[in-house]
Amino acid sequence: MNKKENLYLDLYCDEVKDCRLEIKSTGEIQSWTYIGILIVPDYISTELFTDINNLRCLSDSNQNWESCQKNCKYHERNDTEIHYNKVGSTIKYKIASRWVDYWLNDKNLIYYYILGIDTNKLDKQNFGPKEQQDRNTTIYNRFFRAALQSSLNWYFGKDKNIIVKNIYHDKGNSEEHQFFPWHPIYKTEREYDNIKFQNTTISFIDSDHRKATGHPYHSHFIQFIDIILGCYVNCLHKNSINENKLNLAIKSFDIIERIVKNPFNKNSKYNYYKRQSIQFFPKHDLIGLDENSLEYQKKRKDNYYYNRPLLIEQEATGQLSFLDDMLSL
Repeated sequence: MNKKENLYLDLYCDEVKDCRLEIKSTGEIQSWTYIGILIVPDYISTELFTDINNLRCLSDSNQNWESCQKNCKYHERNDTEIHYNKVGSTIKYKIASRWVDYWLNDKNLIYYYILGIDTNKLDKQNFGPKEQQDRNTTIYNRFFRAALQSSLNWYFGKDKNIIVKNIYHDKGNSEEHQFFPWHPIYKTEREYDNIKFQNTTISFIDSDHRKATGHPYHSHFIQFIDIILGCYVNCLHKNSINENKLNLAIKSFDIIERIVKNPFNKNSKYNYYKRQSIQFFPKHDLIGLDENSLEYQKKRKDNYYYNRPLLIEQEATGQLSFLDDMLSL
């Protein structure tokens, strides 16, 4: 490594798969997978954890989670897994809503990157050997690596030597894949001199911090990125009209709209530039194109993009728009 300052950090990862979208005017069916990465540098880790943990305390008389344990009769119920798809209960919704408020008011602690992939525009035969059956996880492996590299280099790469202590990923099918637990790390270290990993395999933990397979510290961060990712997906797809989920998405609509439509704004009141972003892939359909053709090479280079319609816009703003042409399936 060179003599630039070392930046130590942990990554917390979650995913949403198979979000389908129909373009009614053309009959096109899109199928989206989203990868969310929360980036937590060492120097902010304790503060961020303390803040989101304290927001679990719903007592009017106390705002400190640790001091609340013995005095609050609701403490055990508040000590629960917070997941976007499970905010039906009043307590879980209130905590998730406070987390969204914290995200909206934050100016310097929350770093994340989200990548959305329309898998119906990918030629799946180009991912893995011909005899391979599980191509979906191979696709996820490829784009997880892209998300990892894009986020670290975009936010920190020019100024720092990046040392990733651990990558924590919510437990799931990817854990059993032959390559995923180690291959993104291996390839990134080979391709980037300024990115190193202390742990050369991904750590899979349950997002529920109360479980033996969870973690009393790190699982909270996976829950936090899950709420952020869930808000993005619902703003993009309007895939849930559950009142609590809809309210969380509407509450976050303003920052999400700005990040999606104006990602390079250095003067936003949310201070999201080079801290919070989302990209989409691919802009162009690559199915059936010869990888050696000029058309393929041109489209491949220009295939990441930012701006997409937000289907929840009418609910968030009260204004009608052209979005009626799109339908979440």
